Amino acid sequence: MMTITEAIVLEKERQNAARRDALNKRSQNVSRLAEPEPNFPPECCCVKPVIYHNIREQVPVTQQRFMYILAGLYVTLMILIIYNIAAALVAFILGGSALHFGLSFVYLLGLPGAWISWYYNVYCAIVYASRSRQLIALLGLLLGVVFDGWMAIGITGFGGCGWIYALSLTRKVAPFVLVLISAILWPLHGFALCVMLLRYWRLSRVLLKNTANIYRQSIV
Repeated sequence: MMTITEAIVLEKERQNAARRDALNKRSQNVSRLAEPEPNFPPECCCVKPVIYHNIREQVPVTQQRFMYILAGLYVTLMILIIYNIAAALVAFILGGSALHFGLSFVYLLGLPGAWISWYYNVYCAIVYASRSRQLIALLGLLLGVVFDGWMAIGITGFGGCGWIYALSLTRKVAPFVLVLISAILWPLHGFALCVMLLRYWRLSRVLLKNTANIYRQSIV
């Protein structure tokens, strides 16, 4: 009869640990093969991709047009924020408010803010049919509309090149024209985003019903 010694027990534990490590490595390799590699944001300097983003592959065909329009609105927002800084710079050079120009850089936070608050939440809500993501996305889109409204108003000294700031520059033609263009574009962007918010509200109700039906069928 074999005597179980401490050395045998330790050897068995070592073998079991080695098997666990091998299984973990194998499962990690399988998950890497199953999940596509991150491709966004594009790799540049010290910035590396952290997520996988592909509307054509991940978003259902019926919702792809909606997502492409929303992506276009996000890109337009990036252009508007940069144009807002340029208009504030020209106004400052030609005798405008230095404080207004300085605070215009604060709105660069809107670039990652819009991505996190509404665009990516809508994307994930559609791809993964997540109820929590849908609710967060609705709030994020509403926040985006409020942001556009704030920029369209353009209170002097707060960095937004909107209507109030444009009217304060009526005696200076060049900055007035640039700020006026910004004041027109911000409400247009806000209106388009509001339309997308209403469309997403209807779309989210359909997605929730489909998810509920699938859940009921799985129970039955």
